[in-house]
Amino acid sequence: MSSVLASSMPIIEQPASLRYSSIPLSTAVPGERIITLEEVAYHDTWDSCWMVIYDRVYDVTDFLDEHPGGDVLLEYAGRDATCAFRGSGHSALALKQLQSFLIGELPAEQRIFRKSGGYKISNLPD
Repeated sequence: MSSVLASSMPIIEQPASLRYSSIPLSTAVPGERIITLEEVAYHDTWDSCWMVIYDRVYDVTDFLDEHPGGDVLLEYAGRDATCAFRGSGHSALALKQLQSFLIGELPAEQRIFRKSGGYKISNLPD
């Protein structure tokens, strides 16, 4: 029965340029603070809201009241929010503003997007 349902569903293919378009995130800074996922996990409240986007750690605590969907940010507090961030269609201004909340990056062994042999999305910083 499930094979009948699966075969009747249309499959919509998007060109790679739409799926993996460029995202202008800042490049790594020598000496940038290394923050583990375990440390990020402690910051999952309204009073301390950190999240990971493309292997970089952002403290968005002071932005919760300003963000149009502040409560939505809390859903991703203390964990990786890359897919949610990418899927929300943020403006160029939002991408630029995000950089002001950058506090560090994940250690190399915990990175997904910016490591040799890891997932590669076009034009992400190495």
